[in-house]
Amino acid sequence: MAPRGPCPLLFLTLVLLAAGLAQLIRPPDSYPKFVREHVDFPKSRPPKGQSYCDHMMQLLSQSMGVCKLTHTFIHAHASRLRTICTSGGRCNKYNECDSNAAYPLTICRVRRSPRPPRCVYTGTSETHQNSHEPLGGHPSPIPCGP
Repeated sequence: MAPRGPCPLLFLTLVLLAAGLAQLIRPPDSYPKFVREHVDFPKSRPPKGQSYCDHMMQLLSQSMGVCKLTHTFIHAHASRLRTICTSGGRCNKYNECDSNAAYPLTICRVRRSPRPPRCVYTGTSETHQNSHEPLGGHPSPIPCGP
């Protein structure tokens, strides 16, 4: 006996709508976001009278609306970093990968009370194998998710 009434049609409509929305709503790809926020190659030159970290963090905070306490910029080509996600790194079960090679970085840390647009930063240049945000003084892995 075939189902009768509006319920089967409503159910089918909801299933098709959910399937269509699932196709449209995808989680953001974390690697392009990582590149936008962390890769600065070749290393930018700040305007006269402004430090590298003050300049770069000002650009970053325009889109964020807050002063980050710390942020790392990697001075290597994005395609070189992408190899970390394939043959050039060690990945964990969350698809976050540490590099086998060392990369030049600038780590920017806030010096004064974080109130945009008056964030003041100090920067240190270093070379690390792992690539971005220092957590407990150590850079954390690159997101290599799908």
